[in-house]
Amino acid sequence: MLKIPNREMGLSVFEDLGLRSSFQSTEDDGRPLVDSFDAFGGRTIEPEAQTAEPARAAYAAITPAVWKGIEQEQQRWLASARVPSGDLTIMSGNGGSGKTEIITQLLVYVAAGLPDWLGCTIEGGPAFFLSCEEPEHNIRDRVERICKHRCLDPYNLPSLHMVFPDLESTWLVHANKDGRLSRAPLLDWLEAWIIEHKPRLVVIDNVAAVFDGEAIARRQVRAFLAMLRKIAREHDTAIVLLDHPSVRGMADGSGTANSVDWRNSVRSMMHLSDPDKDDQDVRTLTVTKSNYGRTGEKVTLRWGGLTFTTAMVGEASPYRVAADRDVEELFLRLLDKRNAQGRRVNPHSAKGSAPSEFASDPEAGGVTAEAFRRAMERLFTRGAIRTVETGPGSKRRQHVERGLG
Repeated sequence: MLKIPNREMGLSVFEDLGLRSSFQSTEDDGRPLVDSFDAFGGRTIEPEAQTAEPARAAYAAITPAVWKGIEQEQQRWLASARVPSGDLTIMSGNGGSGKTEIITQLLVYVAAGLPDWLGCTIEGGPAFFLSCEEPEHNIRDRVERICKHRCLDPYNLPSLHMVFPDLESTWLVHANKDGRLSRAPLLDWLEAWIIEHKPRLVVIDNVAAVFDGEAIARRQVRAFLAMLRKIAREHDTAIVLLDHPSVRGMADGSGTANSVDWRNSVRSMMHLSDPDKDDQDVRTLTVTKSNYGRTGEKVTLRWGGLTFTTAMVGEASPYRVAADRDVEELFLRLLDKRNAQGRRVNPHSAKGSAPSEFASDPEAGGVTAEAFRRAMERLFTRGAIRTVETGPGSKRRQHVERGLG
């Protein structure tokens, strides 16, 4: 049995360890003195639970022999050579370039069952637009104009579905403190809708509004795009994600943004250029990446008053006609001035030609020699100007004057 001094010392030790409250002295509870410390408090120390080993992932390696006798699955396209079915495509373009306009075209044409879109064949079927940037009235205006262009009833498109979430509830994923991504409720809802309605096309506008992570964090970017690609593959739908290019992507015209993984993690990319500097109605749509097709396709688009259409390079728009007319009038004005000064210009391309001389004139206002050359050709064609030869037979010279008509 422990003696009183030893017992009190033991109680003091247990109190220092925070175990004093689990037992009382014999004076408090009437229990007999104990023979060892093991009896204090009647507390049993349980052995630590063993941590279970994490489950190992199961993989099965294959050899080419398993392909024998099985027909190879051919790549399907939502938009031929541009937007693959069952995968993710990124379309980029500066703000105001018109990317929402042409992607709304694609949505309407797919939903209406039309066979073509800006020079390529497309598949028809249900189409879905998650608009996290453009408000409903803006999209309505686009849909109505596009339908008018193709003689469609905009109020009879039951296969075109649209959602305009609150601007504070547009995230598809969130980044956690450890850098991992977690799905937001909107992504769960979107996948459930896709499972139920089986759309051929899903458009998400845009990256900045739905990706709540670091745009330059490779791990987060790849994880986010992998989530969307998985949905596209499992439910056989084409997903198009709209994006704005970075400053560098705007400068070099590539349309890329932030981390290179935005480009490397998708199988297809398209870029819509800014308006042409010589014609504000013209854009160029370029396929900048295609793992399943040919990269580098370029399509010239022209604004036709209602929406964009494919255009031949020489086609004129109201803007182009007005711009050409201004250059022609400037050409004639400078021609009159030079002839009045006795400083004649020739129609050739060498030094002293009208285009090169007029481009360096203080009144040219930045018009290039090439623009003057094109104006000169149009003026010659209409008979507004003519070539006149002067001088003796051995030294005949040509210069440009106004036409006789």
